[in-house]
Amino acid sequence: MRKLLAAERAILTAGFARMDVVAVSTAMGALAALALFLMTAALLVKGAAPGQHIGTHLNLLGVYLPGYTVTWSGSLLGAFYGAIIGGVLGFVWSVLWNLSHFLYVALVLVRAHWWRLLAE
Repeated sequence: MRKLLAAERAILTAGFARMDVVAVSTAMGALAALALFLMTAALLVKGAAPGQHIGTHLNLLGVYLPGYTVTWSGSLLGAFYGAIIGGVLGFVWSVLWNLSHFLYVALVLVRAHWWRLLAE
């Protein structure tokens, strides 16, 4: 009986593997930094029509990200902001993922144990 419970726990643990919080935070931060840098760089390389500002819509990020503008120095600052925001979002997402899976596995094990006790 005890061995069966350990086998079920091993199957559930393998099926609902934990996310590595540091790896997810780093990957999300790097992706967000790269995305914001490339969006700014693409607008700078493309340029704008005479008499128009470059990246009118992307320039609005300066409201939320102090100092960000659609310039080459702004693209580096935007990459820094993207890394911070992406890292925090990756951290929160992976912690919530791990917590929800831990609670689900605990619930399944408690229910299985409860039904075993009722069957005996």
